[in-house]
Amino acid sequence: MNSRSVLCCIALGTLVAGASAAEPLDLIPADNLLCWKGLPLPDVDRSPEGPSSLGTLIDLFGRISGQQLGPKEQLTIRIFETLGVVARYPFAVALIDTRATGAREDGSGSKVDRLRIAAVIKTDGDSAPFLRIIQKTVRSTTDAGVASLSRKQAGKWTYQELRDSRLPPWCVIAWGQLDEHFVITVGQGVWEQIAEVATGRQRSMNADPWVAAVRKQYQAEPLIEVVVSIQRIRKRLDPFVKGRATGFFRVWDSAEVERVHWALGFEGRALYCITNSHSARGDVRRVYADPRLADEHLLSLVPQESRYAVYNVRVARFLPRLISSFYATRSNRERQQATALWNKVQRDLGIDAQRDVLDNMGRRILLHNYPRHPLHLPLAFTTLIEIQHNPEQVRASLEKLCTAWQEAIDRSAADEDRPAPARLERDDDGIWFVQFGPVAGLAWTFTDRYIVASWSPKALREYLERFGDRLDDPPTTHAARRRPPAAARPGG
Repeated sequence: MNSRSVLCCIALGTLVAGASAAEPLDLIPADNLLCWKGLPLPDVDRSPEGPSSLGTLIDLFGRISGQQLGPKEQLTIRIFETLGVVARYPFAVALIDTRATGAREDGSGSKVDRLRIAAVIKTDGDSAPFLRIIQKTVRSTTDAGVASLSRKQAGKWTYQELRDSRLPPWCVIAWGQLDEHFVITVGQGVWEQIAEVATGRQRSMNADPWVAAVRKQYQAEPLIEVVVSIQRIRKRLDPFVKGRATGFFRVWDSAEVERVHWALGFEGRALYCITNSHSARGDVRRVYADPRLADEHLLSLVPQESRYAVYNVRVARFLPRLISSFYATRSNRERQQATALWNKVQRDLGIDAQRDVLDNMGRRILLHNYPRHPLHLPLAFTTLIEIQHNPEQVRASLEKLCTAWQEAIDRSAADEDRPAPARLERDDDGIWFVQFGPVAGLAWTFTDRYIVASWSPKALREYLERFGDRLDDPPTTHAARRRPPAAARPGG
């Protein structure tokens, strides 16, 4: 064989094998409904040998509660444990496809009839943390009589495939190492599809022209990126859920948008949140959290050692939309029942939530990660929501709502003659919190200028002890302004 033939063989082999994927988005199919890409969170323990935060919390809760969990519950727990380990690595998770059918004989309701999901984690070849969780899952949730584990081949890569007759036919779970990435999939043929993307036979998210153009705006790779293919979701789900997917996006004025790209990342200590949307009318870019916003009063409420975000959001508009978007996915009967119940609650309490609470809220929401959660959970942060007008009225109305919620939980537990899985409690110092058995969870209180919430009563009190005397200070006379652009600001 002459040298020209050798070169041709090498070139052909390269085309067949595909270029090595540099990042997880290189292995995600471009045609998907929803994709979430993440980098390791700054405060997460990245030690590959250490236990995951979620895994530690789950195991601890299991020992405290002493409950015996069934196979499905154990599988759910292990999924969450896996997500805790995933957060230590660069990763991408994609909902590639889904389908639903009528849940009842008359065709009403809906249940999943098809689900195709892929998780791609850049482990640089070290898949041991994931294999340990998978081995625990297989041992605890499968039975030789109903489950089978087989070794498969896709191109030059091998992977494992688990089938269980107790699960729906579409629920095929597969995993394996694909060069520098560990790939876990749910659904028929999904692992093979990822291998097709790796070889270049299918286009990847990174090769999609619109996604690539948006990502070029950022000089530094964002911490989190989410791409939502709105028209694909509507087309895929509307026929099975009676147009509720369109109803959801219509609430957010996005029914005609083709795709949206969300980006979140840090510029120094401050988080940015930027969206780019594409529709027939063109592209639109919006900044929801600007890291260069310099509001002296707000920033004085953030510890110097903490990261933070300042969102510019009209609470009076955002919260009703959030609730409406949820009920847009429910049946007409459920929406009517919820509306009737909410109207009755307001009448009984003598309040109008829109007038007495929402219309008095400001436009700024401050989040920061003080105090740190001992397990470094990523969503364990402290939140301050601005009250702009009539603080006494806001506080009184919210206290009435919380008390009514507390009484409703107690009545429901009494009617069913069982202890409530969670209770709402109020301490003498005005701190409300959710009690899950022996664990105290989310806590909040009200001041003259803010609704303040944190991940536990202890965390909230720790923050209030340090900054409580500043919370009711009047705003500074200096108007909020933007700091000069940094050398490597998020938007290019």
